[in-house]
Amino acid sequence: MTTAAHDDEPQTEEQPRKKRFGSGSAPLLPEAGAAGAPLTAVIAIMSFLAVLAMASLLMVNRAASEWTSALRSEITVQVKGASPTEIDASVTEALRVLNDTEGVVEATVRSREDTTKLLEPWLGEGNAEVFLNIPAIIEVKADPTLRDNLDLLRNRLVAAAPGATIDDHTRWHDRLSGAARSGQAMALSIFMLVMGAACAISVFAARAGLAANHEIISVLHLVGATDNFIAAEVQRRFFILGLRGAVIGLVVALTALAFLALGMSARMGTDAFVPAFSLGGWVILWLVIAPIATCLVTAITARMTVLKTLAKQY
Repeated sequence: MTTAAHDDEPQTEEQPRKKRFGSGSAPLLPEAGAAGAPLTAVIAIMSFLAVLAMASLLMVNRAASEWTSALRSEITVQVKGASPTEIDASVTEALRVLNDTEGVVEATVRSREDTTKLLEPWLGEGNAEVFLNIPAIIEVKADPTLRDNLDLLRNRLVAAAPGATIDDHTRWHDRLSGAARSGQAMALSIFMLVMGAACAISVFAARAGLAANHEIISVLHLVGATDNFIAAEVQRRFFILGLRGAVIGLVVALTALAFLALGMSARMGTDAFVPAFSLGGWVILWLVIAPIATCLVTAITARMTVLKTLAKQY
């Protein structure tokens, strides 16, 4: 009976490969304990609200810029008189003075029909022309240098047309600027509150994860794992959860804003007082800041919470 030469050789088994902590399909620490999916949903909601707050801030900034730029570049001359003939004569003299003034880009007289329509909401349709000598309105586009010193132009207008007065819209400019600053402060406050809520949620979730994995953390300490190593693992898991939630919240928010922009453009048209909101390239880049901030706040807060908690317990 013959035997192979290699029968007497010892049989060797394939040695299992060593895995590093946190590598492979199973993470070293579960995703925030047993609350991975709920935490992702909450972060998605926080990201959604943060994107809406950022969009509100951008919309207020755009509206304030358009409103104030129009007020800064225009002044209004109102011409009064005892009769339409006197008003027309004063308008002619006022236009002559305006056209001869350096810094006046353009002077346009609004028609009497347009001026009458401005008074109809308060006086009723057709009543203004019957009972009043409606003043003439001259819209003037002026350089900033002329707006800074209107005293000379005002004196020349009064001398040429005694019924002429100048309105540089300073009061409206101040009011709109104040309202814009209030809107910006409110939108920024909402954004900061959302970030604060994300911090609080991350703190509670990190503490819950440490409590749920207390035995695993104890074993890690026994084999020599440092607090920084454990905190880095928790930060990595929270970053993944935060990234998932941030992407979901961003997609939902952009979809809602796209429908909002379409609705505003369809209902308000081109003559809307509020500027239309559009999702351009720069707008989307600014909006992406909100979910990125939510994701980073969640991960960094989780790391700091773990380090502080481990320093007290071990």
